[in-house]
Amino acid sequence: MLPTYCTMRHLQRKYKYWSKSWFRSLFSQTGKWDEAICNSDLLKRIEEHWKPILQQRNVDKLKDPDQKKKPKYYVLSMFPYPSGNLHMGHVRVYTISDIIARFQEMRGKQVIHPMGWDAFGLPAENAAIERGISPEKWTRSNISVMKSQLQDMCCSFDWDMELATCDPEYYRWTQYIFLKMYEAGLAYQKDDIVNWDPVDKTVLANEQIDEHGCSWRSGAKVEKRYLRQWFLQTTAYSKSLVDGLSEVDPDLWQDVVSIQRNWIGECTGCHIKFQLRNGEETFGDPVYVFTECPELLYGISHIVLPTSHRFNSPKYYKDKSMPDSDIQLTIEAVHPLTNQILPVVVSKTTDTEDFIEMKLGIPDISHVDKEMADRLGVKWNSVIENGKLVNSHQLDGLTRQEAFDVSRQILIDHKVGGHLTNSKLKDWLISRQRYWGTPIPIIHCPKCKAVPVPYEDLPVKLPVIDTSTDRSTSLQQYTSWIQTKCPRCGGEAKRETDTMDTFLDSSWYFLRYLDVKNQTVPFSREKVDHYMPVDLYVGGKEHAVLHLYYARFFNHFLYDEGLVSQREPFINLLTQGYVMAKSYRTKKEGRYLRPQQVDFSDSKPTEKDTGEKLIVEWEKMSKSKYNGADPQEFIKQYGVDATRMSVVAGAKPSAQRNWSNDLYTSTLRWKAAVWRLVRAYIEVKNQGSKAVDPDLLREHEDKIKVWRNLCVFKVFVAFEHLFNIGEATARLHSLVNNLKKVPADVQQHSSEFERALTDLILLMAPIVPNFAEECFMGLSSVGSHSNYVWGNSVFDQSWPEADKDHMVDIDVQANNLELFDFQVRLGSLTELTEDDIMLQCRKEELFVKYIEPIHSSSKIDLRLDKLCVKFELPSAGGSELEQEFVSLIKELRLFENRLKKQKHKDIKGRPKMSALYLMNKC
Repeated sequence: MLPTYCTMRHLQRKYKYWSKSWFRSLFSQTGKWDEAICNSDLLKRIEEHWKPILQQRNVDKLKDPDQKKKPKYYVLSMFPYPSGNLHMGHVRVYTISDIIARFQEMRGKQVIHPMGWDAFGLPAENAAIERGISPEKWTRSNISVMKSQLQDMCCSFDWDMELATCDPEYYRWTQYIFLKMYEAGLAYQKDDIVNWDPVDKTVLANEQIDEHGCSWRSGAKVEKRYLRQWFLQTTAYSKSLVDGLSEVDPDLWQDVVSIQRNWIGECTGCHIKFQLRNGEETFGDPVYVFTECPELLYGISHIVLPTSHRFNSPKYYKDKSMPDSDIQLTIEAVHPLTNQILPVVVSKTTDTEDFIEMKLGIPDISHVDKEMADRLGVKWNSVIENGKLVNSHQLDGLTRQEAFDVSRQILIDHKVGGHLTNSKLKDWLISRQRYWGTPIPIIHCPKCKAVPVPYEDLPVKLPVIDTSTDRSTSLQQYTSWIQTKCPRCGGEAKRETDTMDTFLDSSWYFLRYLDVKNQTVPFSREKVDHYMPVDLYVGGKEHAVLHLYYARFFNHFLYDEGLVSQREPFINLLTQGYVMAKSYRTKKEGRYLRPQQVDFSDSKPTEKDTGEKLIVEWEKMSKSKYNGADPQEFIKQYGVDATRMSVVAGAKPSAQRNWSNDLYTSTLRWKAAVWRLVRAYIEVKNQGSKAVDPDLLREHEDKIKVWRNLCVFKVFVAFEHLFNIGEATARLHSLVNNLKKVPADVQQHSSEFERALTDLILLMAPIVPNFAEECFMGLSSVGSHSNYVWGNSVFDQSWPEADKDHMVDIDVQANNLELFDFQVRLGSLTELTEDDIMLQCRKEELFVKYIEPIHSSSKIDLRLDKLCVKFELPSAGGSELEQEFVSLIKELRLFENRLKKQKHKDIKGRPKMSALYLMNKC
């Protein structure tokens, strides 16, 4: 057992979590914190002691009934696919979420921090085939390994909430939600052209095909096929999903808002549903035709198809001798409101229109449509007269603009379209011809057609298999499973053999976490009303399109069903950047090399065998590029805390993290500095009292108070508002450097130093929990400040707070030039309004004369992390006043450059001098 520092005084204290039997003996006997042994070996032994204690504390906390009395904070990290081992990307995302979770716990919140497994999908199935075992066995084994690795990372996950999407107890409710969508008319089946992988024998999304038209997984040339597929009508929610983006914080979602908007597109029209017939028989599936003119739906004369359409076949030609330009088909469409029969025509006129599968012929607004209708002898009604609608039933007398929304609502009420969307956006194809996925709960009956499985018969479980050897493991192979009875007529029927796209499983898991043991409904309304929405969602930016789009669609639907009370599921979104590492490849062949194949003896790496100079780049970690880093190896060598800090320090979470072993060197050096600070403070406190110059004490205490207040405030802002852990670590480094300057005699008598040093330990605790526990235990042997519960866990302490009355300077900048500053109390800074800022700024003549008159159209940007206010003003003068100000700004920049050349050191004084110079010029 690792020895720790404890004096006899420390041993005599009462501890909430640690009995005396847990204390380690060596430091207790010697009473020394020898800085020479603060190395990775010691740090790892510290973790061996503290990890089980922290894990048990996490279990005890979750059982505490008082937790439910606290305000909630739901921090969610995107759950992983259980591939078998964590990679550095996993380490980064789960470290970030854990740091925020621990911070919010210390802030007095009931933290919801769950973990689960996105367990279905093709990768697991293929891996199982390669190994000759079942996907179930492969997946469960990987979950066991990765769960152990996550626990080794000292993450404070609530494992009582654990779920796996491959559990029947979970996918039962995925099927339940699917059936709700089916009842709402959002789930439907149709023949559609798909990307078919002939090796994996499944449908591929466009994103799964490389630039050569090959499957990114199997490498096979992708084929185009028509298959009967299941879809979810996501386009019905296009406008709702666009509007919902105004409810999220754009500063935190950043470009994800524009990514989502661009994916959905501008909602300029809607689809109209038409039944088809061929002769007197209903033909095929209904078709949905996009139009930007739903108000003219009573003026439709025909439907036009491009020549590439599959209905362009001689077997459907009405007259084989018709010219190639316009070919009328035997297939006809039925008007959804009037039952009027509309001709269907194949025409080259639509071939140049991108993304249009078919279009409506409306002669009133298109001379091409009118000529085609007249040429084919198609009768049509004119519906526009003097700017108003006629021959349009309930739309008569309305302008087109007035009738636009009225006509859409009519279509929605008749369940034949009408939802605002974009012509390019497609519905969600959810069918997968694979075994390892959620079965679609539909039964096909020769008499009753598609029949939903009754709710009481859910889940429709996958058939159990022991091994997987065939490249294709579609459910079509399991004939005994397929054969069933129709729940409607009792006759012989067959189960649907497609499984669902795994994106369905991950589109609602954040709701199930909150009520994971519920056996009667997917989740209780009471629980989701209390804990939703998610306060912070952490995950990779690669999921900023599809996953977020589908998860938001699910939540919007559940809101309309009355199952949740919030339309948007996520308040704050933190998309972390990739973990990058250096890759080495040959210039001639572009072949990637392992590090062992590279000669690093020269400043420019070369290939060992050939001496060829290599292309060295920072690229996303990848097995194929041989630049991956195994987190387990680093944890084994340096410890968990060092790995956690190295993966977040010095960079925004949203930025790329260039990974190298040098990160550990910096982390270990900083931890050693903290260790020495604690050791030195314990030594001086255990020494006899020595006199200190009162003026010297007062001078240093004033400095320490400023250092502590600024650090506490900026770390709080970084964690609470910006989620910028890299900024927080920078502030911690700065505080350590400052505290190292304090003389020993001042340390001994300064309550401000003890407070600053202890707050440092508390501030770093969410990042390096084991190390912080050890340091706080040491401080507990000599600590006396009343702010802390000495002897308890560091996580029992309240989060440090800056002194509310402490005054700080707020710099005012225009176009990144510092002009003047004003003072505010730290306690009011986070509540500072634009009116408050303007009130302070108007005290300056420079602001009143130049900035206020021309800033009105620009936003005031209060940067809490930088303690500044920024005004963005026109860079090119428009009015005479603007031109004068721009000229003065140019002079000010020249003045700044002169100061720099003079090596002017007073950074705080420089902008004031510059402002005075500018005022003199005024």
